[in-house]
Parts: sequence; C-alpha cells; structure tokens
Amino acid sequence: MLVRLLYASRALDTNPSSISTILAQSREYNPASGITGILCYGGGIFLQAIEGGRGAVSELYGHIQRDRRHKDVELLQYEEITERRFSGWTMGQVNL
Repeated sequence: MLVRLLYASRALDTNPSSISTILAQSREYNPASGITGILCYGGGIFLQAIEGGRGAVSELYGHIQRDRRHKDVELLQYEEITERRFSGWTMGQVNL
C-alpha cells in the first residue's frame, strides 16, 4: 500500500550546510527504502512530502520526529495513494 505523508517543522540550525546535509542523507537513504518526495525550505521552516510503502514512510517519519535538527514537527496529511506525485525524485528540493 502506497501512502503520502506531509509534515511541517522548524529547523534548529538554519545554516545552508545543515540543510544540504539533510538533503544528501535523504538522497542516500530514500532509494533503498522506496521513498520519493520533495523538501521545501524557507525562513527556518521545512515542508516535506514523502511517499512510499506504509512501513517505510512511517519509519522515516518517526526518524524525523526524533531528529534533533527538527523541532515542532507537525503532521499535516497522511493518505493512501494509488500513484506517486514525485516518482522521479529521491528527494526534490525547493527553496522558498
């Protein structure tokens, strides 16, 4: 079963190198886990959509909630999907 999860959080470290590290780690981890998505960042706020199998998405979201680089993690949407919107992106990036 495919799902899409959308969350928002605040960055504890707004240094561009910290954001780049998060993206690099996502792009390394996500292909092996079948995760696709997009990370939007601006003004110290993350907005991220992640897609994949229910177990993989839930595991990744749990990791994000425990990640000390994020605070005030807020689940905005969680839904079952029939197809991916971000199928070509292991983790796309948009700077706002």
